[in-house]
Amino acid sequence: MALCVEPGIVYHSLMPSKPSHWRRVLAASLLFFAAACAKPQPPAVTPEVARVVRVTSEGVELDVTLGVKNPNAFALDAHEVEGTLIVEGGQKLGTGKSNPNRSIPAHGTGTVQSQVHIAWDDVPALQKFLLQERVPYQFKGSVTLGGDTLHVTLPFEMQGTLTREQLLQAGLRGILNPN
Repeated sequence: MALCVEPGIVYHSLMPSKPSHWRRVLAASLLFFAAACAKPQPPAVTPEVARVVRVTSEGVELDVTLGVKNPNAFALDAHEVEGTLIVEGGQKLGTGKSNPNRSIPAHGTGTVQSQVHIAWDDVPALQKFLLQERVPYQFKGSVTLGGDTLHVTLPFEMQGTLTREQLLQAGLRGILNPN
């Protein structure tokens, strides 16, 4: 058995270590727990693409792609994408949502792709746009992201264009064959 003496303190080889070692262990533990308990940060959402996939008398299918940057030490899941399709003049054409079920890695980036079906609120309202070659639209939406310690809904906006052919297809079918 070895014996070590410092003023006022006696150690021997059966003791685990000197107090300075325990101070370092305690400090490291406090730093670890402080980092683990850090407040979750909101992710950043960047709209990338809103593309019309299909137009029918019931509505429009939009392929919506969002870029998501996750600054947190835990993964986030994309639970829902929802929004409203608006054309010039503020005319609301309809709303829709989808559940993409995508995961964004911890401290990483990912893409959330979803097909959002937007049911027409008012098919006859499309008639005033049938003479235009192109009708700009805006998709005002939100994406709901969550993990074990964070659950947020973040807004986004995207723009695109509906063609006259797409509107004619939807408008004529809706007028000739109303639900």
